[in-house]
Amino acid sequence: MLLLLVALARAVSGQALDISSGGQPTITGALNGSVTGGSSVLNDLIVTIDFGEVSPTNANSIVKVVVPIGLRSNQPYQVAVSITGLTNANPQALQASDIGLGLQNMRVMGGGGKICTQSSHIVRAPFNNDPTNTATIAASGRVSYQSSLASLSGPTVILSGPQLSKNNNPNRQGSDGYIFDAIFALTPQFFATGVSSATLIFTISAGPNVPC
Repeated sequence: MLLLLVALARAVSGQALDISSGGQPTITGALNGSVTGGSSVLNDLIVTIDFGEVSPTNANSIVKVVVPIGLRSNQPYQVAVSITGLTNANPQALQASDIGLGLQNMRVMGGGGKICTQSSHIVRAPFNNDPTNTATIAASGRVSYQSSLASLSGPTVILSGPQLSKNNNPNRQGSDGYIFDAIFALTPQFFATGVSSATLIFTISAGPNVPC
């Protein structure tokens, strides 16, 4: 069993920079697994992922978890993610590289989202992919991904772009920003016993100046 906690570090008042749930997270391909989190974009981002059985007892080819994440800002922004936990000395135990992580499907939340015609929201390399589609068998025999939790080194910027919200409302609205999907993937295989939990923290902060 592998447990991941996905959460935000803080929210800035006045809607200067804000990160929240982007909707109900989902899980497919799991055996005795689950994912819990708030379905409303007005909720804080706190998601617990239980991948369930991660050995070949799970006959599914891959376990996929989609976590929608909501963003709001009145200025250019960037999103970073950091990880703690999941440090196994035994290379045969579960490693951060065994869990794919990618970003897809950036979309406007609603009518309050600011549409910029001269710039775009940029997913930083190598995270612009669905890891369930980039899984390959490495020379070691382990499954590898274009990007994984091992691609994170300290707080790692994964996404940046221009202003997200049209207005500067002091409270979260249901349609005043953007949503993207953080996609996690794990291929059931044999792992040695070891640490099987980790925490991911997503933060939003002021980013490089991007004209809108």
